[in-house]
Amino acid sequence: MSKKTKKNIIVALAALTSGSIGAAAIASHVAIYDKMFPRYDRPDYSLTPGLVCYDRLKKPLEREEIFYPSDDVYLMGHYYYCKKPKGLVVIAHGLHSGADDYLSFTRYFVNHNFDVFAFNYQGTYDSQGDGTVGMCQSLVDLDNTLAYIQKNPRFKKLPIFLFGHSWGAYAVCSVLSLKKNIKAVASIAPMNDGYTMTLEKASQYVGKLSNTSKPFLDVYQKYLFREYTKYNGVKGINDSNIPVLIAHGIDDKVITFDGQSIISHYNEITNKNVKYYIGRGLHGDHTEILYSLNAINYRRVVKSDLKLLEMKKQEALTDDEKREYYKNVDHDLYHEVNEDLMKKVIELFEANI
Repeated sequence: MSKKTKKNIIVALAALTSGSIGAAAIASHVAIYDKMFPRYDRPDYSLTPGLVCYDRLKKPLEREEIFYPSDDVYLMGHYYYCKKPKGLVVIAHGLHSGADDYLSFTRYFVNHNFDVFAFNYQGTYDSQGDGTVGMCQSLVDLDNTLAYIQKNPRFKKLPIFLFGHSWGAYAVCSVLSLKKNIKAVASIAPMNDGYTMTLEKASQYVGKLSNTSKPFLDVYQKYLFREYTKYNGVKGINDSNIPVLIAHGIDDKVITFDGQSIISHYNEITNKNVKYYIGRGLHGDHTEILYSLNAINYRRVVKSDLKLLEMKKQEALTDDEKREYYKNVDHDLYHEVNEDLMKKVIELFEANI
């Protein structure tokens, strides 16, 4: 974001708050906010174990790279296709990650005869943008992605399904207030509301929120996201009669089961076509719910092996030493999917073709 753009934002926010928050305070809040939502580029894969990039696929999937607009930036997506698709699954990824990090699930859907459209939000991997903007951005980009798909003749005959995790899970539910021709949705570890999640995240950066923080966020979210701030997961689910599977780990520490989650609002959900999947034990956490018990245990072995190597060396491993170890990691096993959960997702989608 340029200095001129930031200056214009500060002036606009000062006007919108009728001067109740000074320009200096607004500038400080904008700076803190921007740190909360930085850009996420691809990691160094040689130092990142697991199936998190296309080149690691033992059997490459057929795919096509697509760039398309979302407001004033272009997003990068991939269209994965099979010979006789039953439908098209749109995958919405989580924060701090990108579409390639969910390649295990892309492959699972393709192997079950579903085409996949997986994309990166603004400010993530190969999409444009110098930051990820905010919690509502996943909803904005998913809405624009679906608009692109629905206007493209090549996708017109394919029933559309949504699969999202975390940040993306919030988006796949919230977007149901805006898009009605979705056949079914699988939402894994979803937060309910982008705005309240932003408040919680802000408190991690500035401690107990000052009297000026909430008024600033109230105005700034509306400035950034306009009408999108009105939507949340429960509203989207209730605004439609679309079948939805909500899956959440009972020990989730990122989006707490009894806190920011959609599942904590189950008594407010009126859509009769909603089913629930609760992850327990090793499947009880935010990410672990996605993966098999073998994968979770194998990740622990990898972590333990690295600690053992450091103990033997009596100092931290160098990057080159880590790279040498990671050459022998079974990336497929590291990201093996939770078959019990994914079977339920496939059953839901196939029942609604």
